[in-house]
Amino acid sequence: MSIKSKIIFILVALIFIVSPAIAKKGISYKIIELKNVSRYTEDRIAFQRIENKDSHTKGDNSLECLLIIKNKQMYLIKDGYDNAKQVETNRIILETENRLIPDLWVNKIQDKPDFIKITDRRIETLKKIDEAFVDKNFGKFYRSTRNKLIKKHAEIFRKLMINRKESGLYVLRKPIPKKLKDNGPTKYSITVVGKMSGGTIYRAEDADGDGITETFTVKLADGFNWGYKSGPNILFIYKNNQSGVKESNNTEIEKIIGKLAHDAYYGTPIEEKIIEKTFPKEEDADKMIEELYQIVEPDILKNVNK
Repeated sequence: MSIKSKIIFILVALIFIVSPAIAKKGISYKIIELKNVSRYTEDRIAFQRIENKDSHTKGDNSLECLLIIKNKQMYLIKDGYDNAKQVETNRIILETENRLIPDLWVNKIQDKPDFIKITDRRIETLKKIDEAFVDKNFGKFYRSTRNKLIKKHAEIFRKLMINRKESGLYVLRKPIPKKLKDNGPTKYSITVVGKMSGGTIYRAEDADGDGITETFTVKLADGFNWGYKSGPNILFIYKNNQSGVKESNNTEIEKIIGKLAHDAYYGTPIEEKIIEKTFPKEEDADKMIEELYQIVEPDILKNVNK
């Protein structure tokens, strides 16, 4: 084996070793807080949506955060805001009284922002915790900006699917373990990881095998963060749980990201059209057979045919 062949073999092996590790790796994150933002010197928009059914999670289990940095001013709008210090105080009181601890994060996402904080070069200029005020003045802007940001990155992710060769798109599909008495059909989780040429990493996941993507993240490798292990710094939608909710509630996010993991595994409509257009025709295959595989007449037949 030549040196070049050995290098190619090693690179391919590394892809197969590293890609599953990336796909299986858990996602660590922190909720956006302006005091922890690493820098405010360049314009940026980032969004978080966290929904965790585990009522004993350390952080808020139902929260949206929209961060906008423009002209060295930072704007942070939240939906489902709970005061973390008050939650911890309530927890300590219940533990002291030896009582069962319910879900203490009582304020859930309602698609109506209830918190806003604005700073100018880290100096606070406005802070308001009032759903009526925040939603009336900033609600429409908040929802529109959030949806446009998610749609933009969903479109980019779909282009990564179509250009799989360049993006190194990795798709991991594996069966979900059943309970002992579960005789139903096996469900499969799907995790998809793709990378842009500039280093931006996209990840989509359908963890429960229901065909709907619940987690969609975008991370730009430029060092921007809001704390150690703060997670993806552009888009972080974690365990989105809009399935089955009433149409009157917000289902926009599910509509935007819901089929990303499914399409990454089964293929997109555009990919189907590309295959139909570029797939070899029957006459092309016939010509290849004739050109590639010539009949070599044995010497013994040469003498017979004379």
